[in-house]
Amino acid sequence: MNSSKDIQETLSQRLTECPANSEDAGRSSVCEGCPGQAMCRAQGMVDPDQEMIDIRMGAIKHKILVLSGKGGVGKSTVAYLLSLALAKCQSSKVGVIDLDICGPSIPKLLNVEHQSILQSPYGWKPLISPNGDIKVMSVGSLLESDKMSVIFRGPRKTGLIKRFLKETFWGKLDFLICDTPPGTSDEHMAIVKLLKNVKPDGAIIVTTPQEVAMATIKKEISFCKKMGLSILGIVENMGGFVCPCCKEMSELFPGSGVTSLASSHSIPVLGQLPMDPLITECCENGKNPLDDYPESPVTESVMAISRTLVNLINKT
Repeated sequence: MNSSKDIQETLSQRLTECPANSEDAGRSSVCEGCPGQAMCRAQGMVDPDQEMIDIRMGAIKHKILVLSGKGGVGKSTVAYLLSLALAKCQSSKVGVIDLDICGPSIPKLLNVEHQSILQSPYGWKPLISPNGDIKVMSVGSLLESDKMSVIFRGPRKTGLIKRFLKETFWGKLDFLICDTPPGTSDEHMAIVKLLKNVKPDGAIIVTTPQEVAMATIKKEISFCKKMGLSILGIVENMGGFVCPCCKEMSELFPGSGVTSLASSHSIPVLGQLPMDPLITECCENGKNPLDDYPESPVTESVMAISRTLVNLINKT
């Protein structure tokens, strides 16, 4: 019988040597005994849909993934605010693809709920958000009711993500923001692999300042390095609270944990987004906070983050 230490060492070795994003996926000796071996082997073959995906994605200048190791840190909210800021201050054509298959929230945030995806001769027509004319694609817009649950295994999630890229008529865009679910699983591996040929710009990691949330950042950093995905920076969310009366901001989690962690990994901090009840109200009702509350510290911060991001991308 193997001891707990032996099991940990074996698992650690397999995680370290896992060739999931290489041609050896499912074929390496370290893959023997892995329950995902058959899936990785199939993914390692030439994908007949890849050419069309490359054509669709090749018309989009910048592809950015929004990641978080932990749920509840406001990743979708950051993706939503960032898309609004890029569309507003950069006058950019922006699209948002919601890769959170089991918990889509982008349709509500961008006010395209209860709209149906239409089929055109050129493919699925993405929904157009009234907030900045942003193109949106989400499984939430394919369901008959927002009360329906999506119960998919990994291969079906991957297949749906592939259809979002291949069959959606995105057209020419300046930015495509990919909102991912928490963790480092099927959806993340699928989008990185499918975008590999068109070279995505990288990932933005979202976290809150609590230690329990920041502990997962190291896993996201490890995932990005293993998958060959550049890290554009970290966004600290919900680090302060904006008083709705006087607009004064107070810190909720004193300290510089995010800054210190980012510095230790040579990753820039793109900015901090405090909590503002007025912005939360906009999120809940699908409004555009950049227009409704331009003087909010959240609006000012996200506009600054978008400018920093654009400058960073243009330098690479």
